Amino acid sequence: MTALLPRSIKVITLGVDAGHRLQADAPLPVGASAAIGSFDGVHIGHQHVIESAIAAAKVQGVPSAVICFDPHPQSFFHKAGKPFRLMHLSQQLRAFEALGVGYAFVLSFDANLSSLTAEDFARLILRDYLKLSHVSAGFDFQFGKRGGGHAKDLVAFGEQFGFTTDILPCQTDTAGHKLSSSAVREALLAGDARLAAEILGRPQAYLGEVIHGAKQGRTIDFPTLNLTLGDYQRPRYGIYVTQTTLPDGRVINGVSNIGVRPTVGGNIELLETYLFDFSEEIYGQVVETALLDFIRPEAKFASFDEMKLEIQNDAAKARVYFQKK
Repeated sequence: MTALLPRSIKVITLGVDAGHRLQADAPLPVGASAAIGSFDGVHIGHQHVIESAIAAAKVQGVPSAVICFDPHPQSFFHKAGKPFRLMHLSQQLRAFEALGVGYAFVLSFDANLSSLTAEDFARLILRDYLKLSHVSAGFDFQFGKRGGGHAKDLVAFGEQFGFTTDILPCQTDTAGHKLSSSAVREALLAGDARLAAEILGRPQAYLGEVIHGAKQGRTIDFPTLNLTLGDYQRPRYGIYVTQTTLPDGRVINGVSNIGVRPTVGGNIELLETYLFDFSEEIYGQVVETALLDFIRPEAKFASFDEMKLEIQNDAAKARVYFQKK
């Protein structure tokens, strides 16, 4: 996907070869202060970790950075597992950029990297190659072979290898909700788009290329923009109030169905969006659709006429949502 990419953050892709040497696709800054983690979702808890690294960078007068992994370690170790991602890499990079991070170090997670012991990871990657001055991480950060290194070990390695550390504790919001990626996933599975947005600090959003569908929506005057869900965490099937960002930056209000479309005998999961007051053809373009609120569960209707009536009601509810904003 080439659209909706970050513009100002400097992205450097890194990989470890069979000899445990680091390969980088651009020159590396020296002495950066970096936040490290998978950062799937870049939720408010993650943002605090990143802000800690930025603050340390300002105090020390060094570049700020984030170290993340691609693919997500869970994807590498559980290739046949259920889809679980909250973000594509490009979405993560835009979220890092919005926080004011100078560099994103994207570590390719593969057999070579995963074979490093925790000590080798700290010594080779953090000290010898990246030459970090400071590392911030969450309390549950694990690193090294079989996740053998924990946050407390990162502190010890920092003392040994000459970089300072800041380990942030488990965090909750004012309502007591845990600020974690797992909490976001639980909210999405329940269809609670509002709670997911509170934890994330922004609505959950799905990035994808607009594909051709069966065009059945056109027959009932509700043409839809269709995206596949790929490796995204599936939310509760149903109808959502949404906003879709186009490649040119326009944000269009709409209503979306996420599911398999049982009324028409569908068996492929799709995110289908009816954009209000929009009639352009944008097949092949990359868009991002954000979930704002849940309207109702997906349902199977006895006829197209019954389905059309319910979609009209859904669209009316979504329009009222935006009128109240």
